[in-house]
Amino acid sequence: MRPYAPEILRPPRAAALVAIAGLAANALLMIALAGLGLWTNALLDDEGLTSRTADLRNGLMTGVFAQLGLIVLTGVAVVVWLWRARTAAELIEEPEGWGRPWVIAGWFVPVLNFWIPRNVVASVWRASAPPASAWPVNAWWAAFVAWVLVGRLGDGDPSGTAGHVHQEITLYVISWAFGIVAAVLAAVVVWRITRFQEAQAVRLAQAAAASAAPAAPDAVASDPA
Repeated sequence: MRPYAPEILRPPRAAALVAIAGLAANALLMIALAGLGLWTNALLDDEGLTSRTADLRNGLMTGVFAQLGLIVLTGVAVVVWLWRARTAAELIEEPEGWGRPWVIAGWFVPVLNFWIPRNVVASVWRASAPPASAWPVNAWWAAFVAWVLVGRLGDGDPSGTAGHVHQEITLYVISWAFGIVAAVLAAVVVWRITRFQEAQAVRLAQAAAASAAPAAPDAVASDPA
């Protein structure tokens, strides 16, 4: 256990709230896009590719581009939170595995980015938490990877025949379903790690205060008669 330094150990609550707000916005946008996608596909089944379904498809793609910008902003917020959470974790118990530079680099190294971010988050969880299962981290990462992989199955161009448009929108909807789950679980992970660190800060502060308190004076021996 590292010695407690109250002026340094600062659980990243503000960064966590910003990251959670971004994740919530992503989840809500994906819910809206998935609903619009299902509606568009239902009309495609009934009407084929008409001017109305084409307009819905175009609106859907506008939402997709808006989501890309939101994903970037939320990703920055999550990485900022993770950097601060790992820094705080180092003052509680040194996280095992990948070092602090991998908080950022782990997302960009091809192939390795399929497990480094999960390992970094899991190490921060283990260092910050009391003995507890890290299943939210594993569930979040599984949903996140599924979101990424399903999103890459199509060609990303919902144009051409009604059948092709239907297929591409279906892949988008499946991807958004995984994305919604991933965003919700990521928010749970961010909040729980932050709360773990806040509890650790209180506990360690109390331990530091107790160790710094002056010892009680010995009882004065009674004077023999």
